[in-house]
Amino acid sequence: MRQNLTRADEPYLIFRSLAVNYSAGGRGDIHSHPWPQFMYASKGAIRAEVDTKSWLIPPRRGLWIPAKAPHRLDRSANLQLRTLYVRPDLVPARVTPLAVNVSGLLHEAIMRVCAENYLDDREPTDRHLGAIILHEMEQTSAPAITLTFPRDTRARKLAGLFLEPDTVEAPLETLCAESGLSRRTAERVFERETGLAPGQWRRFAALSQSLVNIAGGMKIEHAAHTAGYQSRSAFSDAFAKTFGFPPGRAR
Repeated sequence: MRQNLTRADEPYLIFRSLAVNYSAGGRGDIHSHPWPQFMYASKGAIRAEVDTKSWLIPPRRGLWIPAKAPHRLDRSANLQLRTLYVRPDLVPARVTPLAVNVSGLLHEAIMRVCAENYLDDREPTDRHLGAIILHEMEQTSAPAITLTFPRDTRARKLAGLFLEPDTVEAPLETLCAESGLSRRTAERVFERETGLAPGQWRRFAALSQSLVNIAGGMKIEHAAHTAGYQSRSAFSDAFAKTFGFPPGRAR
């Protein structure tokens, strides 16, 4: 059993860890941490809002979040969230998040740290394990699955409406009007600030949420309907084209 830490131990820590399980999905509050953190869902999926982007973290992916960066998490059901907080001088001073593929070795090492609660630089075994983890993280960066939020206040409101589950079948013109935008203005602002037309942004957001839902245990047919698709085949095709793998691999 690890002994309790004191303030005098802080300079010697390599990692702190946090292991939390969530049976129900939900959205957390905006918060930040003084140390850089690496988030990993050993089961389930996460959508993390950091600054102007939404980062989708499917199974076997992790996400670096810089120190002091405000962020908020959308959690899948049945989520097993494992987080490592890393002593700042041990990692580059990242200014943006970074997605990382989690190998089998990295998975097992993360689980070990979470079981131990922390790694101490004064312990040779801890020091070696910490070096392995940092090396694995540096070698396995992954393509980012992100969605950029518009900066314009009205367009940001429209993006928020796109993320609401009960608006999936609402006409685009209706949501634009509710946000104080014409459809033409919305298209111009979204394309300028996000690189996507409003309809494309909306579809990506719906598919992202479907990935989170499936990772949390939702049936694919239900996830397809929730995302606004009338058939499983059309949903599966769109999902695979967007993420590069079929819906079944999101579990």
